[in-house]
Amino acid sequence: MSVHSTDYHDYVFRDGRLVGEFEAMYRNSKDVPWHQDEQADWMDVRLTANLLGDIGPFDEIHDLGCGLGHYLALMKKHLGVAHGRAFGYDISETACAKAREAFPGFVFRPLDLTAIPKTPVVISDARPSARRLFIIRGTLWYVFPKLGNVVRTIRSMMSVGDWLLVVQNFPPLDASFIGKDVIPDHLALIRHFAGSFSSIRHIWYEDTIKALNDNWFMGLFSPRDIK
Repeated sequence: MSVHSTDYHDYVFRDGRLVGEFEAMYRNSKDVPWHQDEQADWMDVRLTANLLGDIGPFDEIHDLGCGLGHYLALMKKHLGVAHGRAFGYDISETACAKAREAFPGFVFRPLDLTAIPKTPVVISDARPSARRLFIIRGTLWYVFPKLGNVVRTIRSMMSVGDWLLVVQNFPPLDASFIGKDVIPDHLALIRHFAGSFSSIRHIWYEDTIKALNDNWFMGLFSPRDIK
């Protein structure tokens, strides 16, 4: 019988490359990956609430790459209307199942953001007139080889008038890191989304004291009209 690692890191990067075995990670990890349940006071959470304070609250919040649903719950608390709806999407069916148990009032569905959508991704029970916020946070390092597909998939889910929040932490920009050839800095990230989205406002926080993945981009985008 094979022995599976219980360290979630082993399923993400291995030997200097991306492996992205997220279904196995959520099945076997003994800890909550990326401390998802301990982020209420993280700096990006606080700054995001301020960044969108004058645009919200939102009737619906859709978290793309939701993991176990904890960040979605935080954004629902900070940015959602009192009786609004929350939707989470993740490539791991196990993550979605665990998220449903933790947050039974939310809707969670499996979704591979990197797959090329043949038709627009339809959110059948979403309300067309709702004020909707879509979020992708901390996910781009795990999908960067197919980032173009990811942008197209996200755009296919959205309508003109929706909002997209992109939140991504970066390692020190002068360091070597996996994915740097695709997203070397936050300006490159904005360019990747520019074909399908207009950049509305953003925050770039860079810390040159700590040599950690603690440099944060928080950007608000609106979908361009598709002719």
